[in-house]
Order: sequence, then C-alpha cells, then structure tokens
Amino acid sequence: MMRKMSPKILVAALAMAVSTLASAQSAASTPAASPAKKELIAKLLAIQTASAEVMARGMVSQPLVAMGQEVRIAMGQVPESKREAVSKAIEAEVKKYADESVPLIRDRIVKLAPETVGKQLDERFTEDELRQIVAWLESPTAKKFDAISPELGKSLQDKVVAEVGPTLNNRLRSLQGSIIKHLGLQPPPAAAGSTPASKPAAKK
Repeated sequence: MMRKMSPKILVAALAMAVSTLASAQSAASTPAASPAKKELIAKLLAIQTASAEVMARGMVSQPLVAMGQEVRIAMGQVPESKREAVSKAIEAEVKKYADESVPLIRDRIVKLAPETVGKQLDERFTEDELRQIVAWLESPTAKKFDAISPELGKSLQDKVVAEVGPTLNNRLRSLQGSIIKHLGLQPPPAAAGSTPASKPAAKK
C-alpha cells in the first residue's frame, strides 16, 4: 500500500526537482568550448601535469610521515641486536610501497585532469584569459621561477627546522615517553655514553 507523502517531503522534492531542472537548463545553455579554447586548455593541462610526479610523491609520502613517527617509537622496544635488520626490512617495504604507488597516482592524475581541472578551466576562464595564463607559464620568467621554487622551499624549510627543530624534538621525546607509559611498555635504554642529568645538591 502506498504511503501518503507528507507536505514537507513534497515541498523538498519539488524544490530539488526545480533545482535540478535549473541546473540542466544552465548546462544546456552553456556554449561548447571553441576549438581554440580546447587547445589552450589542453596545452595548460600539459604544462601543469608535467609536475604530476611531484604531486604523486607528495601524496604518497604524506601518510608515511605519521607512520614513520610510530615506527620510531616502536623501534625503541626492539632488541638492539635486531634493530638494524628490522630497520632495513621496514625501509625495503616502504620503498616497495612508494615505487608501486607513485606511478599509479601519477597516471591517475594525468588521466583525471581533463575531466576535473580541464572542466573548471573551461567554466571559469575565457579564451583570452587562458591565452594569458599559457603565455605566462611558457615565459622565461615563469620557467626561471619554477626552476628555483624547490630551492626557495628548501631554504625556508631549513630555516624553520633550525628555529623550531630542537623544540619539536624535545616535545616528540616527551610524547614518546607518555605513549610508552600509557601502553605499559618499558622505555628504551639510554644511549651509550649518555649520563642522566645530575640532581641538585641537597641543602645542608
């Protein structure tokens, strides 16, 4: 037996139908891109997807950073005699994961770019604007800027690490100790040659 639709649901359904119809009419009224505009979009995508390898490596390495912190904490519980072998085995697994994942993501970036980025470029930029963007990206100035971008990023990263690295390392050690305590594990043995901080002399 068919249930009676409530007024609220009916209004919502009508609103959705009107919205869908308006979107369809808008899409239908949008003129198709000219051959010249399509060529500009294709050229722009070719320029941008040249960095697909860098983007893919970034996407692969991002989750590995957090995993690496967990591994460093766990390595403290591995017997010292086995740490080197375990470390090499983990490095091999990570390398295998990266070697298999980077090409997969890179290829998907190149494949999906036209239907995602290309579509947005077509909707948001005019043919003249796209021509200006391509001219800029192909200019010697833009290429020079792109060439030194890694150097600029590295110099900033090195400076940040120099400024806050010691503080972050201390906080990471403190976090490691707290996690080990919560887990009920034994803290890793002190490094060879290290001495505990001396206690202040007792007052007489």
